[in-house]
Amino acid sequence: MRFLRVLFAALLLIILVVFAVSNRQGVTVSLEPLPFILDLPLYLLVFLVFLAGLILGAAYGRLNAWAAARHKRQMQAQKAAAASSSTGPGTLPSVPPPAI
Repeated sequence: MRFLRVLFAALLLIILVVFAVSNRQGVTVSLEPLPFILDLPLYLLVFLVFLAGLILGAAYGRLNAWAAARHKRQMQAQKAAAASSSTGPGTLPSVPPPAI
């Protein structure tokens, strides 16, 4: 399994190097209302956009995981409170409606 990972990483590295060597021409990047103008090689622009997407996706995933963990803790606390407040068998605990 480790061999396959190393092989995959080596192939990916070769592809990235070939892409970078093939796309060395410069491109001008400007955000129209802002006065910033950058001249970058095309491969660097592509790598930066990929990296920005990777960082934003990881941040979104982490925030989503934190929200799910918080929701799970709240549900467990509600279940524990409902179990401790029941007075005996046959009585249903009063659970507040879910927050929307």
